[in-house]
Amino acid sequence: MPRFVLALVGVATVIVLGAIQFASSAAWGDLAAAPSLPAALHAASPRLLRRFAGDARARAAAAIYAGDLDDAAALVAALPPGAATDDLRGELAQARGDAGGAIAAYVRAGDAVRAQTLIDALAQRDPEAAYSAQRALVEGLAGDAGAAEVTGQAWWRLGELQALLGYRDAARRASLWRDAQASYERALASAPNEETYLLAAGYQALANGDRGAAQRWYRRAADVVPDSADAYAGLAWTAAARGECAAARDALARARALAHAPGRDPVDDPNVGAALRRCTT
Repeated sequence: MPRFVLALVGVATVIVLGAIQFASSAAWGDLAAAPSLPAALHAASPRLLRRFAGDARARAAAAIYAGDLDDAAALVAALPPGAATDDLRGELAQARGDAGGAIAAYVRAGDAVRAQTLIDALAQRDPEAAYSAQRALVEGLAGDAGAAEVTGQAWWRLGELQALLGYRDAARRASLWRDAQASYERALASAPNEETYLLAAGYQALANGDRGAAQRWYRRAADVVPDSADAYAGLAWTAAARGECAAARDALARARALAHAPGRDPVDDPNVGAALRRCTT
């Protein structure tokens, strides 16, 4: 074979291999920072280069990344069922602005991080919808021994939504607040020493009139984090609710001394501060 033909074949091979590498990198966003040749190639002709991005799953991800959502939908529809496919369905729904569909797909995929991010955003505009989605998330995580941390966070978030809806809906308040207390305690089953969960459980128990549980959770929070101003504020609230004003004043003084920044004084809390105020006046 003449040398110039061999040379042409070599050059063509280099170009094709380079295009494959550039296409794959750009499709996955590895070299997305402009300016870059892969990004420029992908922007100029994404559909031409996408065939080199890999298997159908990789091509679907590339299509979502490029914003070619109809192509992505066709590719995703042909994929076998499974967590990876559900993740892609979630990404596709999210790209289309369908938060509910995205959350449902991420929950099916077991992708708690992406689901939780969308649920938190949804809670800002539609707490009821977020509440339903959060319940689906904790149900989806049930039995996953390897997801203890995210499971605890999911239960805590559920408790927050139940508490919020209870404040908004007097007719359902008692039921929602009991559920919130139970959710916080489920979070603590996954992370018994997490201060955030301990404080939430203590506050909700006190709001529910369960002073024994409130004292137990706040006492544990103070033991776990000895310099927690919030834990001692909780102990002050609980002691005041039990009529133990001397103990309430001692705990309040400790809470004030430990406070690292100016904030609302425990006696001014609109929900549980009244009894403490009476103990100090």
